[in-house]
Amino acid sequence: MESCNSCHNRGKRIGVSFQGLMEFPYGSPYNEKGMKQPKLHTKKYLFISDDLHHQFDSREENPKGGLLCQDCHTSVDIHGDGNIHGTTMGQVEIECSDCHGRPDKYPWELPLGYGDEYGRDLKGDARNVAKERLQLSWQYGTRYEAEDGFLLTSRGNPIGNVVRRGDLAIVHSATGNDFQVPVLKNISKENKWKDPSAGIAMSAVKSHMDKMECYGCHASWVPQCYGCHVKVDYSRDKDGKQTSGIDWVASGNAQKKNGQTAESVLGSGGIKSMGKPYETRSYLRWEDPVLGISGEGRVTPLMPGCQVVYTVVNEEGKVIANNVIAESPDEAAQRKQKHIPLAIDMAPVQPHTAQRKARTCESCHANLKTAGLGIGGGTFGVKQSMDLVEDLIDAKTGEIIPKKYSVQIPGIPKLTFDWSKIVERDGTQVATVGTHWPMSRAFNKEKLDTVLRAGTCMGCHQNMSEKALWEKISTEGKLDPVKHLEMMNKMIKFMADKNVKPATLDKAK
Repeated sequence: MESCNSCHNRGKRIGVSFQGLMEFPYGSPYNEKGMKQPKLHTKKYLFISDDLHHQFDSREENPKGGLLCQDCHTSVDIHGDGNIHGTTMGQVEIECSDCHGRPDKYPWELPLGYGDEYGRDLKGDARNVAKERLQLSWQYGTRYEAEDGFLLTSRGNPIGNVVRRGDLAIVHSATGNDFQVPVLKNISKENKWKDPSAGIAMSAVKSHMDKMECYGCHASWVPQCYGCHVKVDYSRDKDGKQTSGIDWVASGNAQKKNGQTAESVLGSGGIKSMGKPYETRSYLRWEDPVLGISGEGRVTPLMPGCQVVYTVVNEEGKVIANNVIAESPDEAAQRKQKHIPLAIDMAPVQPHTAQRKARTCESCHANLKTAGLGIGGGTFGVKQSMDLVEDLIDAKTGEIIPKKYSVQIPGIPKLTFDWSKIVERDGTQVATVGTHWPMSRAFNKEKLDTVLRAGTCMGCHQNMSEKALWEKISTEGKLDPVKHLEMMNKMIKFMADKNVKPATLDKAK
């Protein structure tokens, strides 16, 4: 995996996330020499939790050991299909369902394009399996027996190391291990859900499977680097020398006869141009990733993309642009809204952080940050557009008393909300989402209403003020979460036994 991680450690950071690593600034704890950890890919890391496909402990029927990147990703995924895609996720042809299927369908019973719909209504027949691999893939590497056929990707290409064996799917790993895939239809038929909520989420609530990416629930964490503060300094040093930095675009385009580009030669550093760039951030998070809609039209985790705030210093050392955020009128036009979103992007991502135990229902349906409304529902970060001064201030008027004072935190004029917020409760999008992937967006009002209708505790507890009523239905003492759920379950079954419809609840009360 280190070969893949040499590149896939920035951007969406999936290579290091797969191993459970997230960059952080501290480098603790100290090692046996009293030093901080060494830098990896120029950064220090914190361990969160590695992807279940990476973990060494597997299911009972499988050997120990994790999967490698190439066990899932095909040659088309890695080496391209001849097209230049606007986003890397547009090139990826593999979907979770290609191996795991659905609770009601085996992988080979799904139509082509499932999980890769791009807004299309799929009406095709079952994709079935292939008896032969693509010529591209059998020309090199291990050749496996087809058995009952090679499983197909969502785009119809054979997965040369994944075969059907009766009602099972077997992955031949490049490590030499063979793994039996947990096929959802088998689990559903045998009712072997390890948690009852899994059967509800995947089987009973079918819209989850129809409208969500599997990792929308199973990716319980995502690295979130909020605020990308960029400064480009064109000023001259004390000797009058122009500051400069590497021009990565020019370097990448300057090809030598042997195919190398200017920055690829060890020790060269690449082509330099005027202006030295600097970069820093606002803060890091990993928990409760925001959800939105991806370019495939499915609910997906989002992560901060390029949330750029830029400052420019000219040759005389004067700041000519300070904490500027661009706007995105094209996103406003696409969303058919008057409000122009800020170009501080949230990007759809397959974070490669899947866990066996998925996110809880409450972590999505009762979490305003998950819905895109910001940490604390937009409570925090509301003064980021203002200069904040820590000095003697008139408590009545808010005026600063000293004539000479310094600004503690400079304002970012357009940023009137927290970095994690992408949408207002009425569905107005305030920041861009997946600008390279046209169907990507935040939840609209209709979707927000659907997502947030859970967690309605007051539906029952508003009656606590009616003591006579509450005494009839309550139990002495406090209920723990398990007993609480049991009590609600009894209420529903009682209503069913008595044939009480919701419209007649007031009479029943």
